[in-house]
Amino acid sequence: MKSLRELYRIGTGPSSSHTMGPRRAAQIFLSRNRAARKIDVTLYGSLAATGHGHLTDVAIIDTIKPSTDVEIIWKPDIFLPFHPNGMKFQARDAAGTVTDEWTVFSVGGGELAEEGVPRSGSDDVYKMSSLTEILHWCEDTGKTYWEYVEECEGPEIWEYLAKVWQTMAAAVERGLDQEGVLPGPLNLRRRANSYHVRASGYKSNLQSRGLVFSYALAVSEENASGGEIVTAPTCGSCGVVPAVLYHLKK
Repeated sequence: MKSLRELYRIGTGPSSSHTMGPRRAAQIFLSRNRAARKIDVTLYGSLAATGHGHLTDVAIIDTIKPSTDVEIIWKPDIFLPFHPNGMKFQARDAAGTVTDEWTVFSVGGGELAEEGVPRSGSDDVYKMSSLTEILHWCEDTGKTYWEYVEECEGPEIWEYLAKVWQTMAAAVERGLDQEGVLPGPLNLRRRANSYHVRASGYKSNLQSRGLVFSYALAVSEENASGGEIVTAPTCGSCGVVPAVLYHLKK
């Protein structure tokens, strides 16, 4: 199994494929074209078809705009053969000449890939691949789950997971504080705040599940509005783990 760093990625919502991946691609391309006067970004296929709803353009513009001009070109009817989430970045100089070009694909979970280029994913850090195996190991060694994690990941994993938890908790609290309407044409109202207030007044046998639901909804609404969240393992499921942990903490 991969590192927990692969499972818990800190980024902005609402989609690891349609928001986090394009933002990461924009950061990479900008880093190698700091002198560009303008960067054109063409979105193909699925990225273009759902880009406005997933804030794909916002993620790219927010990354590039402070440094240089950027233009988003939408081509939802063109699907590149390698993957439906295709992007082409073009850097231009003052004369408008293309000085660098990069076609890259957002293939899920915030990961990027190029056609014909082997993906350089991380190596497996956990030799055992099921909880049953790990449980037997714990029983045989007298150690706990967290000791197995530290043995495989190294003690530095705790600093990373502490940052993950801080990001999760902050997303819950921001979501509970926010009111109003979520971005997008549907004009959906945020409900986490009002649901949390109602749940706080429930009888004890209902209050626990009501509060957990309000925490999960708070993170999901932060995700939908492009806030900072943690994939667990995707943006779409980012609310469940924080809700349970936040409730246990409270």
